[in-house]
Amino acid sequence: MSTREAPETGPETAAEAVRELREIAHSWVDGRRVDPELLIEAALRALIAGVDTPSLLHLAALNRLEHDQASDLFGQVMEELGFGFHPPEDYWESRLALARWWATEIVGGWLDPLEGTVLIFHEVAEAYGRCEELAPVIDAFMGPRQPGGQQQVPHEITADLTQVAQELVARIPPPGRP
Repeated sequence: MSTREAPETGPETAAEAVRELREIAHSWVDGRRVDPELLIEAALRALIAGVDTPSLLHLAALNRLEHDQASDLFGQVMEELGFGFHPPEDYWESRLALARWWATEIVGGWLDPLEGTVLIFHEVAEAYGRCEELAPVIDAFMGPRQPGGQQQVPHEITADLTQVAQELVARIPPPGRP
């Protein structure tokens, strides 16, 4: 027996494994790269859970000398699983595309509405500023902070933030494919 701690239990189903990969992608698409070892371990857990894509197998099989390939392979895994992100070249257009991608993940149930709204607000709206496309998220984020703002229960907040995400998806056009 190894002196290492036992690994945490991983996802039991393919759907749970894909959700784990998507959760990693939520930060990864904004350039906040994670440790290659985390990507490799997530890929291995996904394979064990029954997820099967060509790049996932390659990612899971990387050794320590090949860690520099993990990022590119994870991008391919995202594409093969249908949640790849293709930002436009222009910085501001790519910020709006990122907001739309996160909003789509919220609407699809893959990203917690509060977490996603915080990502959109801090990573896009604060830098981009007030504009028609981002107005719903700025209003939703700042509204409860205004004096006399109405208090809501958690399920109302979730529903409202999901609605905000739907508005963003409708307001921000999808980016063109590369």
